[in-house]
Amino acid sequence: MRVLRQGLTSGLCGLVGIWAAVGCGDAEVATPPNGFNDGGSSGAGNSGGTLNGGTGGLIDTDGGGAGGTAGDSGVDPCVGVDCGADQHCEADGDMSNCVANTCEELMCSGNTVCIETTDGAHCEEKCTDHVQCLPAEYCEFSTGKCELDNCTPGEARCQGNDLIECTPIGDEEVTKFSCNSPNPYYTSACTDDGAGQAKCPCEDDWDCPANTVCEVDGCTGTGVAPTCTLPPVAFNSVPPVNEIQWGGAGIGNTSATGSPFETSAQVVLTPLVANLDDDNADGKIDERDFPEIIFMTFPNSTYTTNGTLRAIHGGGVNKGKDYFANCGNTTWFEGDAIGVACGSETMLDPTSVPAVGDLDYDGVPEIVALTQNDGIRIFDNEGRTLSTSANQSFGGANPGVTIANLDNEGFAELIIGRDVYTLEHDGSGVLQVLDHFEGGGDVGKNGQGPVSCVANIAGDSFQEIVAGTTAYRFPKKPAGATKRADCTGSETDPDEVAWCGGTLPTLWDAPGSEGFCAIADVWGASGLDTEPPSPAFPLDGKPEVVLIRSGNVDVIDGETGNRIVSQSFNSGGSGGPPNIDDFDGDGFPEVGTAGSTAYVVTDFQKPTAACPAWNSTTSPSTGEARTPPSTSCMQDSDCGDTAQFGCNITTNQCVCLHNGWRRATKDSSSQVTGSSVFDFNGDGAAEVVYNDECFFRVYDGLAGTELAKFASESRTRIEYPIVADADNDGNAEIIFGTSNESGFCNNADRMASEYNNGIEMWGDANDLWVSARRIWNQHAYHVTNVTEGGSIPRFEPESWKPYNGRLYNTYRSNPRSFGVAPNLVVQAIQITSPGATCGQLNDEIEITVQISNIGDLRVGPGVTVAFYGDWGGGTTPALSDGSGQPLTATITSSLEPGDVIFLTVSYNAANDTPGVLPNDVLVRVDDLDVERECHEDDNELTQPVNAGSALADLRIQLDVPAKDCPSVDVPTTVFNDGSLDASNVVVRYYAGDPSAGGTVIHEVTRPGPIAAGGSDSFTATIPNFPRNASILIYGVVDPDNAIQECNDGNNRDDADERVRCGSIN
Repeated sequence: MRVLRQGLTSGLCGLVGIWAAVGCGDAEVATPPNGFNDGGSSGAGNSGGTLNGGTGGLIDTDGGGAGGTAGDSGVDPCVGVDCGADQHCEADGDMSNCVANTCEELMCSGNTVCIETTDGAHCEEKCTDHVQCLPAEYCEFSTGKCELDNCTPGEARCQGNDLIECTPIGDEEVTKFSCNSPNPYYTSACTDDGAGQAKCPCEDDWDCPANTVCEVDGCTGTGVAPTCTLPPVAFNSVPPVNEIQWGGAGIGNTSATGSPFETSAQVVLTPLVANLDDDNADGKIDERDFPEIIFMTFPNSTYTTNGTLRAIHGGGVNKGKDYFANCGNTTWFEGDAIGVACGSETMLDPTSVPAVGDLDYDGVPEIVALTQNDGIRIFDNEGRTLSTSANQSFGGANPGVTIANLDNEGFAELIIGRDVYTLEHDGSGVLQVLDHFEGGGDVGKNGQGPVSCVANIAGDSFQEIVAGTTAYRFPKKPAGATKRADCTGSETDPDEVAWCGGTLPTLWDAPGSEGFCAIADVWGASGLDTEPPSPAFPLDGKPEVVLIRSGNVDVIDGETGNRIVSQSFNSGGSGGPPNIDDFDGDGFPEVGTAGSTAYVVTDFQKPTAACPAWNSTTSPSTGEARTPPSTSCMQDSDCGDTAQFGCNITTNQCVCLHNGWRRATKDSSSQVTGSSVFDFNGDGAAEVVYNDECFFRVYDGLAGTELAKFASESRTRIEYPIVADADNDGNAEIIFGTSNESGFCNNADRMASEYNNGIEMWGDANDLWVSARRIWNQHAYHVTNVTEGGSIPRFEPESWKPYNGRLYNTYRSNPRSFGVAPNLVVQAIQITSPGATCGQLNDEIEITVQISNIGDLRVGPGVTVAFYGDWGGGTTPALSDGSGQPLTATITSSLEPGDVIFLTVSYNAANDTPGVLPNDVLVRVDDLDVERECHEDDNELTQPVNAGSALADLRIQLDVPAKDCPSVDVPTTVFNDGSLDASNVVVRYYAGDPSAGGTVIHEVTRPGPIAAGGSDSFTATIPNFPRNASILIYGVVDPDNAIQECNDGNNRDDADERVRCGSIN
């Protein structure tokens, strides 16, 4: 139903304005249609007669068009009468009356449409785009009319378990998707706060509908297949570049100059990536913040002692800089003086592998590291030591910590080999080790280690522990017991007896002993070593344990412990921890590992004449030819013989099923070094990332072709490079440790001058690499063991099972992403002059632009926005800033899909010849063409430089809050720098930056009116302020763009100082 608008007034203007607040969807640029129909000429009155003249053909609403001349006096009383656009003047004798127009009288035609208002009616140009309508309207294309919104754009509600959302243009509500978590351990029921903020809750992506993602704690996305996509690009088309190099550069410079404890800079361990601090000041540490890189260092060659725990920023304005360092229990924190000395406490084992995660579910991660005497030390997120356990015995050199919630309740547990440690808060709330449980079989080492794997391999909803060839259960405790000290000694149930005795019952003990583990579905339903998985024998959805032990690859049935297959990989040494992924794109997993002389990919499918095995180590670019059909395919059967060939459904190319390969490497020291795998270019086949004693390499997963090679020395232990989005830019990075103290690389091509020590992060300068998760929290990483926000699932989903179209089924690899891309657009431009009121311009202008990511992938900070001017000379040169350089702005935060930001720059006409303002301004986002977008032709927008009309211009200022917890008072002033009064002004308060995921915590409406040039000062009291979090309060005035303004770029402010009610443990 059409609702009459208020009468058209002079306040409606042709200004290009921005009406969408940050995070409120697409901008609506208000350009009210014009071009009303002119009336015909009026008929002549009867000179001196008594009859009024007839009206003209069409009513002229321009200036209140008159009827015929009055016949009795000869003077038209309608002359000079302005009845407005919605009415016309009619003469009644010597009197004039303003009479409402009707659509029947106006007879709007052509590209115009009749608009009825409370005052009458007028003709407007038909709308053809939603941006031509007012903020609370949308364009009804069938009629060409701007209609009032039927719902509030972006607001959502629940209807049963369906998420109902108002479209961005406000024309209707649609079912976005249904909350139906495929994870059997988590219920995602639609939740509604009653204020338009409904959501499908989630722990991570695996809880969300298809084609959505879990962002913090709610499923976001369209629920339909992405439309912003790009085809894969060859990995070696653009070589990776170094983004972070922390530490020493070259053999002659081994200190981390400018960092605390600078002589401790050698790194030989698997680094970790996790969010440790609250970058967007919303009181939460989650994936909307920039991750940190966590690692340990040692000085000289003391690789088993003298360890320092460190974290550096992976992204943001402090990318690559130190966040904290803990040496001997002395903690240096960001901002402290550099010259602090190490403490005297027992040092860490610097080549053991720490782990990170939220152990006690308070929303803040902890870090667990091991001391040089096998003690367990727990650190908070800022590097302070919380507690240190008594010395233990882990059964091997440089062990790795695994975190999991074994009993699906309470705090997480720490697993190190065959040992389990439960946790508690002491009387002061400090997290510490509580009880110890130990198994009686293998510890999970392979020359070095141990590292154990945790998963529900028995199918009982609880998690089991795999250490070498032994699988253990965590026993059930007696009713009411929370610690072993609660046991009475009268327990008779075998599980309770085991729990009280601190022992882990054995689930199975497979043939052989020890080894490094991984868990995935790698075998078909046959269960026979003669029938590996293939199109004829698909994967059965059940877990197998893959062991690398003493030079062999073993596959063990996860439920029974029966060994299915055992193969020698013939590369010398015991072999490094296994990687599981689809290396060749055939849809079936392979296993990668490194020995002393070669990196080997074991493909369980049978070799054939067309797909031969490579039985010897080959050069970096050769191997026996494999000849799959060259035809394109959509399914395996398109490739002919499905016993030999399969279809890579990403590239639609036929591939051999058997694609095992081996490449020469050098590891004569530990011979158990690890690797990681990731499908960087999204072609369906994972690449291999590996560092031996001399070089860091990236291999093609299909044939082992060397795609990248850089000098990087290492003494090698059980470490490996990792792949994660460590700077939150929507693209994967490679992070690895480097050392140059051992001299183990004695090859003829040794490149000592290029051997750095410390941490390096490499990425793709052209953003060709696909996205990755923003976390890698432990050596036995397998995606579902940790949420992207750093929480440890109480009920961990099985990583080998499908979840609404997502299939991970990998180990020591991050999930693949196929070709989704961002799309940056300049949605609107506003031009105002500081010090001048709306509708006036002087030689100095402020250019405010609204930029949105309307694609399907986030964009990281650092994108350049450039500004150009057109003076009518046929060219559009760059505008200059005050120093004569091109005028640009930089996006400093990540932009998630759908995010909107405002940027404002200042320009003075004197900066450029001819010394006057340009006729037009052109704004281009991603001016350096760094981002790889699905559409590169929509990055710019042009706006005429004109004064526009008289409008309001609201600006907000927050002063330092005063806390009276649980309430917080925020002194607030709203200024109106415009030319029109503003009434019913909404001010919304956020915990954290609203453009980076800030949460609404309060809202007030000021009735006003706030006069043009005036202000309104008040104190907003925020009740029930969030506790145990340090929050920077932001305020946004007119967040829903209900008020037309000439400048929407100054509608927010922050309170300068963070507020904390309570404290973080």
